[in-house]
This record gives sequence, structure tokens and C-alpha cells, in this order.
Amino acid sequence: MIRIAVVVMFLAMVAQAQTTFDLSADFSLRDNPNKVWQYGYSATNSLAPDQFRLDKYSDGGSPIGFWHPDASSGPGPGYCPYVAYNTTKQSQAWPSPNGWVVRGGEVAMEASNSGQYSLVRFVAPVAGSYKIRAQFSGVHVWSTTDVHVLHNGASLFDADIDGYGGDPAFRKVQGASPTAAYSGQLEMKTNDTVTFAVGYGKNKTNSGDTTGLFARVVLLDGSGH
Repeated sequence: MIRIAVVVMFLAMVAQAQTTFDLSADFSLRDNPNKVWQYGYSATNSLAPDQFRLDKYSDGGSPIGFWHPDASSGPGPGYCPYVAYNTTKQSQAWPSPNGWVVRGGEVAMEASNSGQYSLVRFVAPVAGSYKIRAQFSGVHVWSTTDVHVLHNGASLFDADIDGYGGDPAFRKVQGASPTAAYSGQLEMKTNDTVTFAVGYGKNKTNSGDTTGLFARVVLLDGSGH
């Protein structure tokens, strides 16, 4: 009985020590920065940390809301790169019914046609060990993009999306690489960043390039060492 109590206490301590930051669950169409999350874009076609810019304009429409670099009523100046979010729990086609498909709670990203990246950035609230998970998927009819995960300015993961890897209820999953996933663990200092990036791909155009992202960061040990 004592052994069981000790095990329960240990598991409770482990659960308490771990803190989960889930991009989908935490997403805000009102605040940017939003606690540990920042929605933005690169000023140029570079992933250097000093090129990161915060999106200024939110279109909190339903079912899909957007963050844009600047005020925008539609495709044109200030529209791309964008970071979008499905505010519902069901998959949605946007523009309905023949556009890209974003699953419930999924973030959708598109670069600009000049090569600026769409970016989501996590800022470490404390020093510690972090587990990073990211799932990228082509969610347009056929997305051709480059996707990345970076710790500060250093690359952790680079891949190409080529195809459709979204909800199969809308379209057949197809293509050479319709999805790409990253999982890794790293030590981070307070205010270190992990950046999730979507570019315009090898064909150097953002046409039909919307790419979905599910991301989760778990603080395994926040001892501050």
C-alpha cells in the first residue's frame, strides 16, 4: 500500500513538472504576442532571427481566422505571408468548397510570392528541457512548400511538402511528400525561441501553397538550470 502511494506521488510530481504548450489549444486571434506564442513573417526571404516581424492585423472571422502582416481585406498588399487558424472542431474548406482544407484546431500557413516566410515562434518562458513536436501537411489541392523548425537561428529540421496530406474526407492524400514531421528534445534558456516556418518551395511561387501545422512544446524540466 505504501509502495502504491509512493508511485502515485511520483507520477503526480512528474505530471506537475511537465507543462504543455499546444499551438492549437493556445491560439489567439486577438493577442500577438500571445503568451509564449508569436505569429509573424520574415521581412525578407531569410530565416535569420533578426528578420522576424510580428503580424499586425487580425481577421478574426469564422470559421477561419487570419493573422496578416498589415491591414488587408483580401489577397494583395499586407495579405501574405499569413497565419490562419480553424476556430472550429471540424475540418473546413476555405474558400468553401474548393479551396484548401484545414482540420479542427489546425493552423494554416502560406508564404509570400517574393519568398517571405510565414512564421510561428515559441518563446521559452523558463530555462529547461523541452520536447518539440511538429506536424506539417499540405492542405491545398497540391502544396509545394519548404518547412522548417529552428532553435534560435539554428536549423533543427528542414523538409519539402509536395502534395496533399490533409483531411482525406475532402481529397485523396497524394504526392511524393504530402506531410513532414519533427520530434526532438533540447535544452533551452529563458527567451530562447523555436520557430516553425513555411516557405514558398522549390518552384518559388506561393500559388496553392497553404500548409497545415500542429505543434506542441512540452517543458519536461523547468528547474532553470
